[in-house]
Amino acid sequence: MAGRGRGRRAMSFNVDPVAVNRGEGLPPSIQQPTPVFPAMEHKPLPLTGGEEAEYLLALKQEFRGAMKSLPFFIQPARPKRDVERYSDKYHLSEQTDNLMDWNQDWKRFPREVRVLVRNPPRKGVSLAVSVSAESGQEKKKKKKKEVVKEKEVLLRLEVSSRVSLNTFLTLNYMNKRVHFKTMGLESPPGG
Repeated sequence: MAGRGRGRRAMSFNVDPVAVNRGEGLPPSIQQPTPVFPAMEHKPLPLTGGEEAEYLLALKQEFRGAMKSLPFFIQPARPKRDVERYSDKYHLSEQTDNLMDWNQDWKRFPREVRVLVRNPPRKGVSLAVSVSAESGQEKKKKKKKEVVKEKEVLLRLEVSSRVSLNTFLTLNYMNKRVHFKTMGLESPPGG
C-alpha cells in the first residue's frame, strides 16, 4: 500500500486544512521567532529583602538538607557508567549504611504499632555467685520447705475432693428421697 495509483506525482499530505489549492505553492517558511504571547500586563513583584526573608530562606534550605540526609529519601537513579568499577559496590554499601543508623522515637507511634524490645534475662556471674554462695545446709532447708509446701497442697486437694464428694453424695441421696416421695413411696430401696 505504497501510494494511490502509479507513476503520478501527488502530495503526500492533505492540503485542504492549509488552504492551498493544487498548483499553488506552499506559504513561505517563517525565519524569525514567534512573538511572545501573551504580553505580560502584570509583572511579578520583586523579592522582599530583610532579615526575616533571609532567615526563612536559610531555614528552608536547612530543612531540605535535613530531609535529603534521612535514610528514607529516595535519590534519583544515576545513569550507569560505561564500565563498572570494582570499587562501586563499596560506595553503594556506604549509602545503605545510613539506613542502619536511623533510630525512630517509638513514643510517637500508636501502641498497636510499637515494637516492644525486651531485654533478655541476665545470666552469668551475678547468678552463679549467689548460687555458689549458698551453703549445703541452706540448700537442704530450702528443699525441706519445698517438700512441706507440696505436701500441704496435696493435703488441701485431698480434703477438698473428699468434701466435694461427700456433698455430692448427700445431695444425690436427698434428690432420690424427694423423687420417691413425689411418687408416693416412703424411701428409696436399700436406703
